[in-house]
Amino acid sequence: MKRYHIRISAFAFKDIENLRFVITEIFKSPHTATVYVEELRKEINLLAISAESFPVSNLNSVIKFGHNARRINYKKMSIIYTIHDNFVLIHRIIPGSMLTE
Repeated sequence: MKRYHIRISAFAFKDIENLRFVITEIFKSPHTATVYVEELRKEINLLAISAESFPVSNLNSVIKFGHNARRINYKKMSIIYTIHDNFVLIHRIIPGSMLTE
C-alpha cells in the first residue's frame, strides 16, 4: 500500500482557520471548534493511506483544481485534493453545499 505525504495549500490552511473562527466567535463555542478542527485534520491525515480509494470527481467546482481532483467529506465540509507522485495536496476545505455541477 502506497503512503503519501500530506501537503496543505495556503488556501486550505486559511479555510481551516476561518472555520475555527466561525465556530469560536460566531457560534461562541471554542471547545467545539477545537474538537471539530482536530477531527478534520485526522480525516485529512487518513488520506496518506486512503487517497486513491476515492474517485476522481466530475463536479465542475472540483475539476477546476485539476483533472484528477477528488473530494472527501467531513461532516458538512468537503476536502478537495489531488494526488501527485508521493504526496496529496489539499487544495480547499469548503462547505459541501458550495459544490456545483
